[in-house]
Amino acid sequence: MSTKLDVLATIREAYGGAWNHLGEMIRLIWLPGILYLCFSTASAFVNVEEQFFAALVLELAGLFLWPVIAVAWHRFILMGDAPAGAFRFSFGRREARFLLVSVFLFLILVPGAVLAVAAGQMAQTMTGSLLSFFGLLLLLVSIYFFVRLSLLLPAVSIGDPVDPRLVLERTRGNFWRLAAVFLSVALPVLVLAVLLGSLLGGGLALQAISIAAFALVSVFFAVVNVAVLSIAYRELVGPPGSVPSSARTDPSL
Repeated sequence: MSTKLDVLATIREAYGGAWNHLGEMIRLIWLPGILYLCFSTASAFVNVEEQFFAALVLELAGLFLWPVIAVAWHRFILMGDAPAGAFRFSFGRREARFLLVSVFLFLILVPGAVLAVAAGQMAQTMTGSLLSFFGLLLLLVSIYFFVRLSLLLPAVSIGDPVDPRLVLERTRGNFWRLAAVFLSVALPVLVLAVLLGSLLGGGLALQAISIAAFALVSVFFAVVNVAVLSIAYRELVGPPGSVPSSARTDPSL
């Protein structure tokens, strides 16, 4: 019988831990964190059609910086790993594997999204209706596996075996519970984005205040997001080192 994730306890621990340890977690990643926020903010002001290369560079920079941040936080939450020094900024094998697993999770969603887009291009036709149905079905299945397999991210961060089969086994019967804890982080961010986004129509000062406020709020919710994954991994898969060493997969992951 699989373990059932305690949704309320997970949310409470994630938010409480993020608040209580925010200072130390920012110390761990303040330099890559500032760079990540700067690149993310700059990308919002870049016109992709007119400045494609600049937009690509900013997106790639953020893509490579996030593993540095997320791995440090996962290791702090699950292992208490807090290296001495003013900051931690390393992109090594662990961060590279984190990035590869992140790409793998993203690719799970691609087939359903492609079918949905194709169906939109063939609206009001029988083929379009069929594509729309199968695209929606495939997208829902993709989201189902994406949510459950997202626990591979804490695994790779702490050096546990990256075993999709084991994660699917341990998360059986927990999809809605995992979805609930993920939504507890996503929904407040969306609401704040809408509220602060309304200020962007004002003057330059209001725009600067809105962007700065959202950047600061995003840091807190990024910590909570990582904490939710870490706690769910600990509760469903096991604490660091508890996964059998024989549970090995393709080393390229």
